[in-house]
Amino acid sequence: MNVGITIPAVPRDAALAYAALGIKVFRVRRNKTPYANCPRCDKQSVLYVKHRPEDCQCGVPTCHGFWAATTDPDLIHRWWTEEPDANIGAPCKANGWAVLDIDPRNGGYRSLCRLEERVGVLPGTVMQITGGDGLHMLYLSPGFDLPGEPFPGIDFKHNGYILLAPSVHSSGYRYQWSGDGRFYQPEAAWPAALLPRKEKRAAPTPAPRRVASHPFGAAPAGQRPGGGKLWSVADLVQHVMDSYEGNRNSSLYFAACRAHELAEQGLINLGEAEQALLAAGDAVGLTDSEARNSFDSAATRPADKRRAA
Repeated sequence: MNVGITIPAVPRDAALAYAALGIKVFRVRRNKTPYANCPRCDKQSVLYVKHRPEDCQCGVPTCHGFWAATTDPDLIHRWWTEEPDANIGAPCKANGWAVLDIDPRNGGYRSLCRLEERVGVLPGTVMQITGGDGLHMLYLSPGFDLPGEPFPGIDFKHNGYILLAPSVHSSGYRYQWSGDGRFYQPEAAWPAALLPRKEKRAAPTPAPRRVASHPFGAAPAGQRPGGGKLWSVADLVQHVMDSYEGNRNSSLYFAACRAHELAEQGLINLGEAEQALLAAGDAVGLTDSEARNSFDSAATRPADKRRAA
């Protein structure tokens, strides 16, 4: 039985309440900039080194942003004791959620009406009213990536995160759970009508994948068959984190190009790479639109098969 709980009004107590339900949470500044969480950034750690967040060289993508999400009550207590007014963030995919994020400022409710006219009324589920009078509809993760912004004013939040009540919106109003105000764990599956077209059909059993042979036997470690560095998602994130003032956009674009190339070859998951690189762009000081534009531009890059990924 799904029993709702009343979420405390104090952010620290609310974060602890979510964590007790197994929901991973992390701190979010009021201006949505990330907090530093690695030992190099922790003033209580013996490994602390004074530095700007964009100059952090820990090499761990969890240093900033939602990768630091946790259910550890001791860490959560310390985080919100340090920053008692911090908002509460929750990564969607890591918590098994996929969220319809409806933004009225960009016509989200009009898009929702048109969507339901076309596919029928969406299944009832847990809903959260945002501080900007928007709406979060929480469903269970479908287990594969979803498009980001399929309709004007509607965002499918899966690889990203949402704020949880009682976080404060930039308008000054708080997020709150709909209905009786209590939080219930989402139980409804992601609507079948909103699945990507290729996922609506039963996927055939994949044939065994053939790997091209290397002219001199197996490809050397860290190299693709045929030559070229075999970048991992962690390598690409580190490339962005190592960028400096003046080349951050170009570094993210380079990493995004490599990510698209590797994904086309079936060597990495593009959704995971997108999530990682956008968060890395945030960590080095790029705005959301700058990072998004750099990543999306890589998808339309001119084809050049001579260039090694």
